[in-house]
Amino acid sequence: MRGARRILSLVVCSLLPLGCGSSGTKSEWPKGNIVLKDANNYTSNTNLDNLPQITTKAGADLMVCWDGLMKDLLCHPIAQPNNGIDNVGFLQIKNVTQKQVRDKLAVGQLDPNLVTTYREFHTNGTATCANLSQFALGTVLDPATDYVEPAAGQTITYMLLFATGTTPGVGSKAMVFLNPSSSSDVTTVSAPDACANNVLTFSATLGAPMNIPATDNTKWHIDWSQVTHDSFNNKLDFETLKIDYVLVGFYQGMQPADLQAGFKDIELTATSMYRVDVADGARDVDLVNAKSVADGTTAFPGFTQTGGTWAIAVRCSKCQVPAPIVMTILQPQ
Repeated sequence: MRGARRILSLVVCSLLPLGCGSSGTKSEWPKGNIVLKDANNYTSNTNLDNLPQITTKAGADLMVCWDGLMKDLLCHPIAQPNNGIDNVGFLQIKNVTQKQVRDKLAVGQLDPNLVTTYREFHTNGTATCANLSQFALGTVLDPATDYVEPAAGQTITYMLLFATGTTPGVGSKAMVFLNPSSSSDVTTVSAPDACANNVLTFSATLGAPMNIPATDNTKWHIDWSQVTHDSFNNKLDFETLKIDYVLVGFYQGMQPADLQAGFKDIELTATSMYRVDVADGARDVDLVNAKSVADGTTAFPGFTQTGGTWAIAVRCSKCQVPAPIVMTILQPQ
C-alpha cells in the first residue's frame, strides 16, 4: 500500500489536475491586473474507451516489452532512445471495473488509494523488456499471488503504465489492461502503440478570450486565482494543486477555431512559445519574466507578432492529466 498511495497521475494528452503541496492563503489573491475566470477557461471531453486489453496466463511471470511504442496517447512521437520509456508500472486495483478505471483516469480523478498493489520497473535508459518478477517497490512482485484470476463474483483490474520519467504515475505515454486467465497460454505482453489503437479521444471548447495591453508590459500580470474548476468541471483547490509553469504562445496564421480543432497539438504548432515558472504556491505570474522555450534565454518580447492568435496555458507537470489547468485566448489591445 505504501507504493500504491504514491502513484497514479496520468498524463493522458501532456490532460489535468490533482497536484502536490502549495503555500499562501486565499486572501492574497487576486493580485494581477489580468484576472482569469471560469468563463475564460476551456472545457473538454475525453475518454479512454479504446484502452487495449491483453489476456494472458494467470500467475505467469510475464515478459513485458515496450519496444513497439512509437507514439504516445496524443499521437506525438515518443522521444528516443529506448522509446522514451523510463518506467513501467504494474497496478492491481480491486473492486473497481475496467470501465470505472478508464472513466476516472480520463478526467484525472482516479484515487491512488484504490490501488491495492503497485510495483515498477526502471528501464535505466536501455531495457525494452522485463519480467513481472523484476518489478518492485519495497518488495518484488510475485506473479503467483499478485497476478491471479479473480474468483467468482470478484472484480480485479490489472494495468500496465508506460511512462517517461520515474515519478510513479506521472508522464504516462501508453497503458494497457491485463486479463489473467487459467485457460490462456500467453506469457508475453507487447505494449500496444497508443496512437495506432486510438486509445484517447479528446475535444476542447475554448472560453471567452481575455484582453491584454499589447505594449504596456507593466500590465502583463496574469492571475488565475478566480478559476474554480478545470476543463472537466473538477473543482480546483490551489492550496493543494501544484501549478509550476505558464506558457504563452503565438500561432501565426491561425484563428482560435484552429487551436480548438487541434488542441492536442497546441504545444507543437506554436510559431513561438515562452515559459515562465510559477513560485511555489503562487496563483499569478508576470509575463515580463517569460523566456523562450526554444533557447531558454531569449526574453519574451511582448505581443509584437500579428496575423495570428495568442494563447496562454497554466500548467501542472505532475498532475493526473497533462492538459492545461487553464487555457485562454489572449487578445492584445
